Amino acid sequence: MAAVSDQPTRTFVRTCQKPDASLPALQSTDLIGGNQGNLLYQFSTVRALAADDVDLSTISYRQFEKGPVEERAEWLNSECDHLVLPLSSSFRLQMLKNLGLWADLLERLTIPVTVVGIGAQLRLADVEAENYVPSRVTGITASAAQIEEHEAASRRFVAAVLDRSTSIGVRGEVSKRYLQHLGFPADRIDVIGCPSVFMWGPDFRMPEQPPRLTARSTMSLSFDHRINATAELLDRTVRDYPRSTVYMQERLGAQMVITGKDTRPDWNGDRRFPVYVGHPLFRDHRLEYYPTAWSWIRHLKGMDFAYGPRLHGTVAATLAGTSAHLLVHDSRTLEIAQHHHLPHTLIERLDEVGSVDDLVARQDYTAFNAEYPELFARFTAFLGRNGLPNAYEGDRTALAAFDASTERAATANGVVSNTRPRLTLRRVLGRVRRAVGLGRR
Repeated sequence: MAAVSDQPTRTFVRTCQKPDASLPALQSTDLIGGNQGNLLYQFSTVRALAADDVDLSTISYRQFEKGPVEERAEWLNSECDHLVLPLSSSFRLQMLKNLGLWADLLERLTIPVTVVGIGAQLRLADVEAENYVPSRVTGITASAAQIEEHEAASRRFVAAVLDRSTSIGVRGEVSKRYLQHLGFPADRIDVIGCPSVFMWGPDFRMPEQPPRLTARSTMSLSFDHRINATAELLDRTVRDYPRSTVYMQERLGAQMVITGKDTRPDWNGDRRFPVYVGHPLFRDHRLEYYPTAWSWIRHLKGMDFAYGPRLHGTVAATLAGTSAHLLVHDSRTLEIAQHHHLPHTLIERLDEVGSVDDLVARQDYTAFNAEYPELFARFTAFLGRNGLPNAYEGDRTALAAFDASTERAATANGVVSNTRPRLTLRRVLGRVRRAVGLGRR
């Protein structure tokens, strides 16, 4: 009989950056995987796995994807006991190459591999027609041959995962049906929602009383410039509510806020979207970015309301306890809204929304609060089914240590558009010395 090891299980979780990182604003934008929303589901997964007697580490995108695949596989097999991959809408057209690269690595691993929260991205029309064809945010732009190639890569990746795990955790029923369409059995697919929603553990609840808005109400808007149907509501809201701001969670928008320079010089879309420095919202200091997930959530605690089509913009506000409304525009936003009972409106029904007040009138967290305990239990049961202890069992010593490690990151300063950066004390003293002639001669 093999000896039982008394060493903690070495669990690696793939993340854009370490949960306790507090990077300079501009540097942080290169470590968010293109969109800061990635940090929410990744860090929530890490937090859920911060169990006692687990040696928990993160593995960066570069460690996971760069360099000879044989060397990376050998390193993981020797240094890691369990690899966890929190993923998002990875079954979409842009991810074809990544799915193949990930399969190349996983097929060489001899350790358990668990995928948490992966999803498909389909058009709403295809969901209604039960046509399981992956798309982009802007719709399908691929040939039948390209779609067939994408499906082959998806099958290969999922097969590699299921050869090393009991089940795969998907975001919702649409994603489950997509994997069944690819030929995988239903009993190997667990619908667990998005891990980001479970950030604060089993006892989280949302205030059920909807906000009462006035002309002075604060509001955070999260918009996607590729979704033209939302431009009118955005424009109307920023005019009706002078204290409303837009949160720039994707990389290029955040970099524009930080540097004050255009990051999409060739963009020629709807000018009502604030994606260029000549936009009135940029000029009037109404675009914002916070460099850590924790400071983003803290910032949103001060808001009266939040809405937009960006899933994790809505989730970040929810985690802050701020009433939020999701504008549903594809399968990924639809299935998360339905699974977690998030207040939402289909993009095709925006003609019924005369103003943001109509969204507020639809706010109802009764079902969210009623179903949260069961959905959270389903999430942790999935972890257990795949051999992963969770942080909410035992005395939670490791969980407390994790939370303490992120306190500094939660205080990171945000950046506001068209605003000079604050001077450090050293720079202020340097200017004073030069002004009075005490500088170096």
